[in-house]
Amino acid sequence: MHVDMDAFFASVEQLDHPEYKGHPVIVGGLSSRGVVATASYEARKFGVHSAMPISRAKKLCPHGIYVYPNMARYKEISHIIHKVMEEFTPIIEPLSLDEAFLDVTGITHKFTGPKALGRAIKDRVFEETGLIISAGLAPNKFLAKLASDLDKPDGLVVIPYGKECESLANLPIKRIWGVGPSTERRLKDGGFTLIKDVQALPDEKPLVPYVGNQARRIWELARGIDERPVEPDRQIQSVGNEETYESDVEDPAVIDLELRYFANRVAKRLRKYGLMGHTVSIKVRYNDFKTVSRQKRLDSATDQERIIYDTSVLLWNKLMRERSNARQLDHHNTSDLNRRNTSLSNRRNAKSTTDSTIIDNASDRQLADDREMMGAAPLPQFDTSVLDMPHKPIRLLGVTVSGLSTESIVQDDLFSIETDEKDEKLSTVLDSLASKFGEGAVMSGALWRRAHGDGGERRKRSELKAEMDLDNEE
Repeated sequence: MHVDMDAFFASVEQLDHPEYKGHPVIVGGLSSRGVVATASYEARKFGVHSAMPISRAKKLCPHGIYVYPNMARYKEISHIIHKVMEEFTPIIEPLSLDEAFLDVTGITHKFTGPKALGRAIKDRVFEETGLIISAGLAPNKFLAKLASDLDKPDGLVVIPYGKECESLANLPIKRIWGVGPSTERRLKDGGFTLIKDVQALPDEKPLVPYVGNQARRIWELARGIDERPVEPDRQIQSVGNEETYESDVEDPAVIDLELRYFANRVAKRLRKYGLMGHTVSIKVRYNDFKTVSRQKRLDSATDQERIIYDTSVLLWNKLMRERSNARQLDHHNTSDLNRRNTSLSNRRNAKSTTDSTIIDNASDRQLADDREMMGAAPLPQFDTSVLDMPHKPIRLLGVTVSGLSTESIVQDDLFSIETDEKDEKLSTVLDSLASKFGEGAVMSGALWRRAHGDGGERRKRSELKAEMDLDNEE
């Protein structure tokens, strides 16, 4: 069974503010670069939807009621709903504050059928919160989530055993989980417009030219086959923080503060869950909306802010130099390349340090091969003490740690071990102080400058984003 709160954030606001009922309510960041978190169904009639820029939403619905998210209140309501679900089954897989999978195997006999069970859960949620949910019951997770979305708002749809293919047949191909706009276009190019077009295939082979290694999964889902269990203790796959800026960022000093902040937040969240990560990645979105990312795998897993920050700076500098190098290679201007290398080397006064926990990957070797082929001088070693200038304004930055585990393989380097132990002790003390006195009780000078440098506006936006990130993990 899949349950989904209908326009959750907006519905809570309408519940708490009766004067909002019947009016378009849009919840999200209210700055010019904010995005819509949730739009009420009244707002959706004007074309407003989640993840839309607030500026666009205001053009479509200028008379709407725009509200800043109240995460504490949404958590409170979500907790009540979770308790209601526990009245019916202990096997619950939360996906976010407003949706979850429930394993209701073996309890439908207590009701007159699956639909009666769904109605009972919907009624109990309404009794406890005054809010409406949509529910879907089906033989597996894919079909249950699909069913809950078929008749919103206030939906209740059951897909019975033996009716999987029949229920899916006439739905558009994009209804298959994981089929986004790009995959949809490729499938349509192959003549697969409806799910029944895939169902007609004897196996997945005709799909391979269009979707590659996703062919088997798409073919199975089109037939209603999904063996994934409901997982109450679903493992977090990655921990990250990112932010879209009110004004484009170009100053390396500001970028440095952002990377320090992200490293701090990510490290704290890793320690909160007792996790360590093997891979650090950065995400950069330019003002022309082009998005690029780079990642490095560490020799041993970490939850330490220093290592995450140093690796992020290394990746930033590598990305900036790759971009500059690519432009210069395009123009076959090796003399300019050599002058840039000399300038970079002089700027750093030969101070090059590469963290011993970081290993090179194929992109490093490819870059070196390209330069050798052009007869250019080799790049200097990447320095984590100075940030390169971005080659164009930055709209969004982010840092993520993935490859998570609960253990770390101890390094053989004695000095690294001693440094790591000091970092761990310091982190333990700082985490303890933060839990007792709040996040702002103790912070580094760099984080303090970031928090207060613009009157605290960036801090407020970051805190909200951090809350929403944590909610999606809990």
